[in-house]
Amino acid sequence: MVKLVKSQVKCYKKKTKKNVGGQKKTYEYNQYLVPLKRADNLDCSMDVFIIPQKDLKELIDEEGELKDISGQKDEHKRHLAEYEAELADLEWKHSQLSKSYKDLFKKHNKIRKKNQELKEKVETLESDRKKLINVLQKVKDARTKENTEVPKTVPQKSVKQTSSGQVTEQEKVENIQNRASKVDKTEVNQDKKGTENKKTDETKGNKDDKDIWTVLRSRLTKKEEDEK
Repeated sequence: MVKLVKSQVKCYKKKTKKNVGGQKKTYEYNQYLVPLKRADNLDCSMDVFIIPQKDLKELIDEEGELKDISGQKDEHKRHLAEYEAELADLEWKHSQLSKSYKDLFKKHNKIRKKNQELKEKVETLESDRKKLINVLQKVKDARTKENTEVPKTVPQKSVKQTSSGQVTEQEKVENIQNRASKVDKTEVNQDKKGTENKKTDETKGNKDDKDIWTVLRSRLTKKEEDEK
């Protein structure tokens, strides 16, 4: 048999004053009281349990006897098993998410490192490109300057010698070929010159003959005029 005492919780507003930072402030809070009667036969300093009425109906019947809660116990066990299964599933999902997060973090670091390397390569290539442009510009300016200047003829040696002062076999052959070429050119020039001289003599002879006929013709014409 469980002894039950019915009462009602009452609330009171209580004010208190406190000094905060040298200033007096007033605070309000609720004070809860459970009034009891002498007929309840409760001694002072006795420990009691206060249960809301709606919860009490589920535990004690109208006669004050505890209800059979074995069915509720089984139901609580079933709910507990469901909660444990759900907790295990959440823990597994948490582990999978943690693993995925670690993999993504590693992948992100690799991509970030690769992007940094690519950025450095791009900067290096850009620097090399600028250097190459400067070199090409210098070469272009030098060629332009050479083209604007008067070309100077540089005499070439007819015979090349080695560092020891001796002529190689190949250079000897080249010298012989050069000499033969010069002889051929000389003969051609002489033949050409002879032909030109011959033509000059023939032209000169024709001119002399023409001059003689001109003189004779002039004399005959003058003689005919005198006879008239």
